[in-house]
Amino acid sequence: MNVNSRVVASLAACAALVLAGCADTPSSDVSTATATLENSDFAGSVDIGNGRSMYLTCKGTGSPTVVFVSGRSDRADIWKTATEPNPTETAVFDGVAETTRVCAYDRPGTVTITGEQVEPSRSTPVPQPTTAADGVRDLHDLMSAADVPGPYVLVAHSWGGLIARLYADSYPTDVDGLVLVDTLTELLYDGLTPQQQEWWLALNSNYSPDLEPYNQEKSNLEPSFQSLRDAGDPPPMPVGILVSDQPYDLEPLAAAGDLPPGVPVEFGSTIYSAHLAGQQELAERLHAKLVLDTNASHYVHTEQPALTINAIDEVVDAARTNPDQWFS
Repeated sequence: MNVNSRVVASLAACAALVLAGCADTPSSDVSTATATLENSDFAGSVDIGNGRSMYLTCKGTGSPTVVFVSGRSDRADIWKTATEPNPTETAVFDGVAETTRVCAYDRPGTVTITGEQVEPSRSTPVPQPTTAADGVRDLHDLMSAADVPGPYVLVAHSWGGLIARLYADSYPTDVDGLVLVDTLTELLYDGLTPQQQEWWLALNSNYSPDLEPYNQEKSNLEPSFQSLRDAGDPPPMPVGILVSDQPYDLEPLAAAGDLPPGVPVEFGSTIYSAHLAGQQELAERLHAKLVLDTNASHYVHTEQPALTINAIDEVVDAARTNPDQWFS
């Protein structure tokens, strides 16, 4: 079995629909500690209680601490990866670590795919699916157990955006800024008709059978959306939003036989329109700096690392001087 080709084909819907990671990216971490938590550099497991541990990697010094929240199915490695068209650029994790402390972590069920090899999450498995609220609870337990110093600037991709925004609402005194990288929003879902919502859920529940042995991360979407509706907006803080400028194409899914029954191939353009409208509405609500001209697909942070680093640096700088103010 060609794990790489089958998994990427099966999960293409997730990436295209602003939900999952599942990128074909090389691993850049080891699963054992390379330093103590008190040192600048750390990579290893942290006991978060209840018989569970989570993988954490940190680097650099300074405040606020930038915490990377990956998209669905992506391990911490994704923030240390640069892909086409800029594979020789400094990856986001290392670039931001030049100016402040940075940390990334594995959620349960996330993976890294390298060729035909699947590298599983280095965190203790949990029952799937999980919600954004579960992600908030795990992140807070991890930050507390590892004694990662706040305040935090949360940098989130895709599904991770729901976790980051809900975290900022749940722990407002801990968060001084947000950078949302082509994130999923409840506004996308709410912008669809009931029939379109059924199609969208089918696409984003199209999990790969090849990842089932790894207890793959799955998302309980509708309760997560409701959590964000109930939470509303976080308190004033600097926010940056980066959005893919490449519309979704469902033709490859259809050609591979992976498009769920009844979902029209032209539905991709409808989803992209709803996604873009949701990003613009969210930017207005959060008074965020919105970057639409990214020249990137869903993985803005790996395709355009310099652009992403600049956006993070801008929010970090603002958090150091005006943490309780919107950009505008």
